Amino acid sequence: MLRVLAATDFSSDGRVVVDFAADLVRRSGGKMYLLHAVEPCMIDAAGCLSNEGSPRGGEDAEGKGAQHHASLLEISNHRARCAAEKISKRWDIPVYGKAEEADDVVECIFRFCERHDIQLLVIGNRHHSLLSSILLGSTAARLVRAARIPVTVVPCVAQ
Repeated sequence: MLRVLAATDFSSDGRVVVDFAADLVRRSGGKMYLLHAVEPCMIDAAGCLSNEGSPRGGEDAEGKGAQHHASLLEISNHRARCAAEKISKRWDIPVYGKAEEADDVVECIFRFCERHDIQLLVIGNRHHSLLSSILLGSTAARLVRAARIPVTVVPCVAQ
């Protein structure tokens, strides 16, 4: 049974990645996994915004930050599970959805692949500008270069 991971950020242009992976799994009789890697900067931003401008470092701010940290992860995980349920019903396939905190998105995805014995990784490529690709690199490119399993890159075209 083929185990396929679709890495997602829940963006609208990423739906093509999910559909590609789901169709492949449906035709192969396998199982699909859906992973959303939540970067700490997003968690920190959510904590800072929800602390109503409180400076970081105070005991009260840290307590609220920890609550929002857990809250954002819970929300992201709930969203991944709900998306997995919808995909499962739509495509009539088994789907497991999960969100995990990721200091490094690439390592997070590969650790997930190892834990779940994933055989194929399906990712999207957004075609960033040349400047952003040079300065920031591309997560898709990093995943392909560091891959320990086959990777399918699906072009994401904004509509």
